[in-house]
Amino acid sequence: MAETGIRAKVVAASAGRDRALDAIKALALLVVIVGHSLAWHTPGDGTAVNVLEKAAWLIPLTWVFQVLPLFFAAGAVSNAASLQRHGSHDYLTARGRRLLAPVIVYATLWTVLLVPFGSSEAVVGAGRFLAQLLWFAGVYLLVAAAAVVTSRWVSRPGLTLTLWLALIVAVDAVRTTQFSAWGWINMLLVWGWLHQVGYHLPHLRGRRWTVPAGIVLIAGAVLLAFIGPYSHSLISVAGVPGLSNLAPPSTVLAVYGAGQILIVAGLWNRLRALLADDRRWVPIALMGARGMGMYLWHIPLVGIAAGLALIVGFSAPALSPAWWVVHVAVVLVVVPGAWLIAGVAAHPEKAVGRIRFPIWIPGPASVLGGLVILNIAATGFATRWGSGAVGLPSSAVLNLALLWGSLLMVSGRRSRSAPEGTHSP
Repeated sequence: MAETGIRAKVVAASAGRDRALDAIKALALLVVIVGHSLAWHTPGDGTAVNVLEKAAWLIPLTWVFQVLPLFFAAGAVSNAASLQRHGSHDYLTARGRRLLAPVIVYATLWTVLLVPFGSSEAVVGAGRFLAQLLWFAGVYLLVAAAAVVTSRWVSRPGLTLTLWLALIVAVDAVRTTQFSAWGWINMLLVWGWLHQVGYHLPHLRGRRWTVPAGIVLIAGAVLLAFIGPYSHSLISVAGVPGLSNLAPPSTVLAVYGAGQILIVAGLWNRLRALLADDRRWVPIALMGARGMGMYLWHIPLVGIAAGLALIVGFSAPALSPAWWVVHVAVVLVVVPGAWLIAGVAAHPEKAVGRIRFPIWIPGPASVLGGLVILNIAATGFATRWGSGAVGLPSSAVLNLALLWGSLLMVSGRRSRSAPEGTHSP
């Protein structure tokens, strides 16, 4: 009876939403969380490393677990629809609150806890570990804010996407020179390009040619990774030669992501049919409603798992039966654990989102917030004064103050029309 009641509430709350679109975003984040929960390895020397460093033959799996392009593409459809319904200011206000509030709660907690101990290198390292994956939230906020402009370019897809991709290729070329630091421009160009491709999902759904075209693009990305100056991995792995395809992202990731998007577009009707069953839809909807929170809070849970393994001296060979037992157990704890913590964190997030400020400039404030989050990802939560993004001096306390400032300026007043729902952006 209770299960039926929950199901009815979820179905009613999600009425009118595109189930396939929400499922893509939720499942993309779930794959990332599961991947991170499996990726750590303790070789027995007192350190924790990426398991790919000890089992390089698993690198092809990075092409399976790299599904964030689908999140950006699905997000583009949601962003365009929200922008059309509510107008630029209300859209920016709603998106800014929804993305900044979870990050502010997360960042405030860790900054307050860790900065007092910032003289310890171990604490500074922990602060950087807890912050490094926030790049995703920062980039997505910037890309979502840019939708006010980029959504207007949909009418000329050939010209826009071609020129944009050419710019990505040009930046990759610069990465092979002494000016390689400029390659970080692709952090915005590649994810922005995939978001731009996503605008066209509504017109590509169900087209028969999209699946074979997507397969061709993915094959092309694999070929490019092997014949070009790129790493064979779709994530950054120490010791793997070639230009990273993720930090910063590359042409390989752009082409691969476009292939993923086309394949999903071709399978869209089948996905919708599967999700028409409420029994399949409700668990996905429950997870999706806390998607960004789960992404944030899985980070410390994975860190705790690796830390406990180090404390007890766990050092089973990579991918051995004992290794799998422990790592599957970690997945089974991290996923529901992150969901529960995200639910608890939702209460202060809502309180933060209700704050109003006399100054209301949601566009510039969203851009500031995105840039600050990227700087936090580079600086960490315990660095009193040190190196941040692109080598500039930074401080965890200053970052937190700027982050709060960006939220206040996003939330100048209650949006007239934009809903303040709980679904992931």
